[in-house]
Amino acid sequence: MEVFEREIYKRYKALIEAASCGRGPNFVEVPRFTKSPRAVRLDEIIDEYDAFCFDGYGTLYNRGDFVYPGSREMFDALRKAGKQLRLVTNAASDVVDVLAADAAKRGFNFSASETISSGSLLGDLAANLRAGICFDNLSQKVAPRTLKEVFYIGRETGKKVLAASGIAAVENPAEPIVAISSAKDTPETYAHAVEILRRPGAVLLVLNSDAWAPKTDGTREPVSGALCERLRRDSICDANDGKGCETYYLGKPFPEIWTAVRKTLPTSLFGGKEPRVLMIGDTLGTDIYGGKIAGFDSALIVGRNEPVMELAEDETELGVRPDYYLVP
Repeated sequence: MEVFEREIYKRYKALIEAASCGRGPNFVEVPRFTKSPRAVRLDEIIDEYDAFCFDGYGTLYNRGDFVYPGSREMFDALRKAGKQLRLVTNAASDVVDVLAADAAKRGFNFSASETISSGSLLGDLAANLRAGICFDNLSQKVAPRTLKEVFYIGRETGKKVLAASGIAAVENPAEPIVAISSAKDTPETYAHAVEILRRPGAVLLVLNSDAWAPKTDGTREPVSGALCERLRRDSICDANDGKGCETYYLGKPFPEIWTAVRKTLPTSLFGGKEPRVLMIGDTLGTDIYGGKIAGFDSALIVGRNEPVMELAEDETELGVRPDYYLVP
């Protein structure tokens, strides 16, 4: 894991652990690990869980029509076994109907109701900020925002996510607010974003908190979360008393997305009992730590977004370890 990447996930962890409110009734304190995970195949643990949550990119598929070997077979086995399945993704460049349809095209027939994305949380965040309520600390009041316009960096389709929350993407927003859904910046857009974020009362909306992501050729690259952390650091100036912009994060590992996931898994689906849930992903700092925040067991697919040779050091540095290493 890159040093900068590790710093980002440590920051996420510190923010979550420091928050006194906004965690929801299902927030679980994550103990430091005490045992080593065991490597398993899905068929070894399928009967131990009622519901399975999957990360998308890097776990089941990647850009274009790329599908990881064994992923469809794993998905189909769970469908055949009658398990509840959820796609829990930090993708924020389109609305959930489109994200679900894109997954289905790759052979993973998640319905829109089974798809929980970081972008789908924007409406709640926007409502809170307009009401002057802090999204991740409900007892804390903040300056109310009209939040009608933002300077946006990301894919063109991400503007649909903004529009669904009553927000327009403009070059010079009336309020100093920047929203990021993917690392599609240019030197010019980056400089403009920094200029906006250095204004008093500026806000940065991190619609996708993924810091690094795997590519289909086996390499990895910095993505939205890394871009946002660079912007946050570069926003620090005398105009904001050296504090930088207010920054709000959506998606894994933050608690709000797990509250949304749990709402789709009511006890009525499981005979009135709390479901046994496994979160499957490729990233320690978002999928695995996030699953722990939700109170779910977790399984890491090693070697995609978590390099095999760096795994032990990264687990120790982050204080995060899955329950299983999943062999696809």
